[in-house]
Amino acid sequence: MEPDEHKAISSSIAHDLRTPLTGIRMMLQLLMEQKVGELNEKQLFMVNQAKDDCERLVDVIARLVAERDGNT
Repeated sequence: MEPDEHKAISSSIAHDLRTPLTGIRMMLQLLMEQKVGELNEKQLFMVNQAKDDCERLVDVIARLVAERDGNT
């Protein structure tokens, strides 16, 4: 596989991973802010954990793209 082809494929994969994460992060933020109804303490904890997990995935994707681009 040519380097440009590899870069295009990895860019597409990164985009395909980031797109649903953006929507999930936005929905979790609305839940955390209780814009869609009140949550109890356990529910808030779980939503916060899910948001943290999404942020970790976003960071992993960013690191992979940076490694691909030689920006490590």
